[in-house]
Amino acid sequence: MTTTIEDNALSAELQELYLITKQWSSDLQFISDESDILKKLSKKPLEPEVKKKHALLFSSLEQQLVKLKLKVIHLQKRLEPLTYGPIKEIKLSLIEEQQLLKSEMEEILLTFHATKNELPGHIPHK
Repeated sequence: MTTTIEDNALSAELQELYLITKQWSSDLQFISDESDILKKLSKKPLEPEVKKKHALLFSSLEQQLVKLKLKVIHLQKRLEPLTYGPIKEIKLSLIEEQQLLKSEMEEILLTFHATKNELPGHIPHK
């Protein structure tokens, strides 16, 4: 079964997907920058188990960020030519990739916010 979509509607949807991936790139850069700040905060005197826990969290977060940035860039490169050129064929894998990335973005944002909200409670105030 083939579904036909008007060229204008498809073009608008593809442009929206492209803009979403651009926003994801910005979000990932923000998380990276904020993580650097939080890592510096975690270097302050902390209990050893708290320090170890946050070191593991930041290491995991950094690994996720690197992988996710590459996936977002890959999707952007696939979407970009579709936003300005004639659309010949779009495979379902493009939508699947976008949905998977959406889930991964939500997951990394939740992880980042949980880490961000937990750390200040462990930092001694002077």
